[in-house]
Amino acid sequence: MLVNEVEYNYSYVFAQKSLKSNNIENSHEISLEDWTLYYSKDMDITYLEKGDDSITILGYMLDIRNGMLTNNEIGDLLLSSDNLEKELDYINGRYIMSVKKNNEMFVYTDASALMPINYYNKGRNLIASHDLIIREILEYNSLEVKEIPESLIGSFDYTRYKSVFKFNPSLKFNMVSGEFERYYPREMIKQKSVKEIMKELDVYFTEMITWLKQWQSDIILTLTGGYDSRVSMALTNEISDKVEYLTYLHPNVERLSDTAKQIYENDVFITNEISRNLKVNHTKVDLAKYSLNEQEKMYYKNILQTAHSFPLIDYFKNKRKFDKVLHIKSTVFGMGKSDFPLNKNHNPKNYEEMAEFIHGVSDEAKERSNYDRIVSDYFKRNMQSENVGSGRHYFEIFHLESRMANWHSNVTQETDPELLEFIFVNSRRIIDLLQSPSIQERRDKILYKHLINEYWPALLFIGFNEKYYNLDYDLLGIQSNYYMNGLNIYEASNLEITKKDDSTIELKPDSEKVGPGKNYLLKAKNKTNNKKKLTLKTMFDKENTKDNIYIAIMKLNEKTVSNFDIVELSKGTQLTLEPFEEFMIKINYHHNFEKQSWQQAGRVVIEGI
Repeated sequence: MLVNEVEYNYSYVFAQKSLKSNNIENSHEISLEDWTLYYSKDMDITYLEKGDDSITILGYMLDIRNGMLTNNEIGDLLLSSDNLEKELDYINGRYIMSVKKNNEMFVYTDASALMPINYYNKGRNLIASHDLIIREILEYNSLEVKEIPESLIGSFDYTRYKSVFKFNPSLKFNMVSGEFERYYPREMIKQKSVKEIMKELDVYFTEMITWLKQWQSDIILTLTGGYDSRVSMALTNEISDKVEYLTYLHPNVERLSDTAKQIYENDVFITNEISRNLKVNHTKVDLAKYSLNEQEKMYYKNILQTAHSFPLIDYFKNKRKFDKVLHIKSTVFGMGKSDFPLNKNHNPKNYEEMAEFIHGVSDEAKERSNYDRIVSDYFKRNMQSENVGSGRHYFEIFHLESRMANWHSNVTQETDPELLEFIFVNSRRIIDLLQSPSIQERRDKILYKHLINEYWPALLFIGFNEKYYNLDYDLLGIQSNYYMNGLNIYEASNLEITKKDDSTIELKPDSEKVGPGKNYLLKAKNKTNNKKKLTLKTMFDKENTKDNIYIAIMKLNEKTVSNFDIVELSKGTQLTLEPFEEFMIKINYHHNFEKQSWQQAGRVVIEGI
């Protein structure tokens, strides 16, 4: 598509017919009531009509409940649904969609705006893939467009131009009224166990793997040393023979800081070891060998909002000559890691507390005299009311609606149409599931470790972000009998563990036959940044049981054992665990017993978890 004789690949424009658009050439177009959709000839498009209703899909979709459905079938499903937005929770892909139904017409995006989309705020009569296209059309209509300060570009929902903003993927645009409406999140989120989440995710990942098996073009996956790309790789185990795994080599390592250099060296070690041990098709791309010529650089600087990695454009476009190769990325996985500071209030109830979790904004922007107004306008423009997350952490809401929808979608545009991005977790249902474990479980990547263990367990035994091998599952924290509120029980021998309520567990020997010949042992760790004040007690206070069972309690860093008779411990004892401190409980029988009553006598209750 040409706009003012400048070519834009994989591009589109929704323009109201009241605007002059004769400067758009060499494109296809569809009339949508008072709007016209213009799109480039390389754009993937699905258009369906049912009576007076219609749906237009730019890009691709996949239904995480049925990997066999085509774009046409998904479009028909959405157009026929009585609850389109609920259906969209289960649609992955990289798409922009307009739906005309019941005399209403809306524009939607995929869950993270993976397909770049910008809109013009004043008048709201333009939506396009490139901010420059919007500027060119507005100026063609004799409307002035001003640039914003460089310190704000890419932050919040800003583009390069005043009044031209990035489209928030949690909002839909009403093409009749010209207003935005928030439709995600619609329901309060509920905390779930990793086991529950895994059971549901297994259905969705199975269907997505089915969809990937049908992909006709090449597939690549960018591989680093971290958790996110390792999970993506694990999910490709079944199709690994058709995936090329790529690792980028830094073009100038010597310019990196010592910390960055160490991280990079770890990445190289890890990806090399994965390649060496698993014999996958692994390509290392030396970015120092690739560079656009000056004319190309000027062109891309003009039409793109980022210059994230021009060598990658050269590599994929000029060296490899890719055309719509599926690129498996792992960026949205950040939604399930809770990478926010722990020293802040994690239940923000007002705008001031929400603003503390805004991230990815330059120091220069924060130092602007009108920064508070910038934040306030962002909240208003994006309909971010107090408690907008409905139980989801605001850090992650901002990450999705600003960092992903702005910076990340700008980056994906750099390699259009050489690559079409795919992310396993880019659907609202899965994004909710990623946020459903406890905060500490998310920080410890418990769900991600379980996913790797489920789909490609060998990937667990090469370190994450460090040069080491994991040879013990216990070190990974995924063999725990219990993981409750940040207390990780990482070793339990000959014990039956029962959850009594949300903060209490009970231990007892796992057999009626008890005695000194068995080791009844539990080890646990406080895996939070806060102190834990636990109460430990036994359930028997009868004097006739005295001198038969003793409970040994020891903090592992102190090596000092406290021994309690079960009668004495029935009154309870306090144990304070510092952050990341470990302790041990051992039930010691002095004699052999074969009655259930002695098994019951050995019970230990831990409260206050």
